[in-house]
Amino acid sequence: MNKLNILYSYAYLQGNQGKKILSLLNNKNIDFLLDSGAFTAWKAKKEIRLIDYCRFLERLPIKPWNYFTLDVIGNPKETLDNYKKMLERGFKPIPIFTRGEDISVLDEYYKTSDIVGIGGLVGTKGNRGFIKGIMKRVNGRKVHLLGFTNQDYLLHYKPYSVDSSSWASGLMYGNIKIYMGGGKWQSISRKKKPTEEICRRVSYYGKDIGELFERDGWRNKKDNFLLRTIPLLSNIEYSMELEKKIKTKYFSAICTQADLEEIIKAKEI
Repeated sequence: MNKLNILYSYAYLQGNQGKKILSLLNNKNIDFLLDSGAFTAWKAKKEIRLIDYCRFLERLPIKPWNYFTLDVIGNPKETLDNYKKMLERGFKPIPIFTRGEDISVLDEYYKTSDIVGIGGLVGTKGNRGFIKGIMKRVNGRKVHLLGFTNQDYLLHYKPYSVDSSSWASGLMYGNIKIYMGGGKWQSISRKKKPTEEICRRVSYYGKDIGELFERDGWRNKKDNFLLRTIPLLSNIEYSMELEKKIKTKYFSAICTQADLEEIIKAKEI
């Protein structure tokens, strides 16, 4: 069985809750990728200080599969400066090349790292065209696409790794996707009842989708357990199948202890 590829943000690993999550991640069957949390902080209009992030890494009780540099959303220069400062402190993070940056910087990053993250892809116009151009420049070197998991592009370019939190969109839009196997997906919503095929697939994940409709979990945010776990487990299943097929490591970005416990329980690791 492939390892579970899990991405956690530094933003969610603070305090006692963070200690509990890290203890769960300390598992030989989990590859834990640490994100700096810059995007999360940016959306919340908060700031993450480089010194705090570095101290967190120095005190990290477990060894992650890898970790990203502290990027600065919308500021490629400061992102590059942070990367250089982390190298000077003895860290070896994955650098992040941000869309809009001078293309020569990409090659500079590869001089100090065998893998480079590509950012600025989420919710931006023309991101698919940008991917086509940047993958030509990457030319077979290891690359991580941040928040970009278009299936056709993954199958074609076979990047080294990717990550996504899109499985959680059901909480916002009331529409969740179910992985049916073999690269196929189907969706359901409060107004779109599940087919027998979907019910069987959800049962395969160890859940009863009927409970979501009986308790109207679509509306009740206090009862959204199935609304989270069904697409999450589905996403995990897809990521493991994808890695077997094209060797791309697909990291599911999660933010709660309950989500992580559910994955561990479902996969019996």
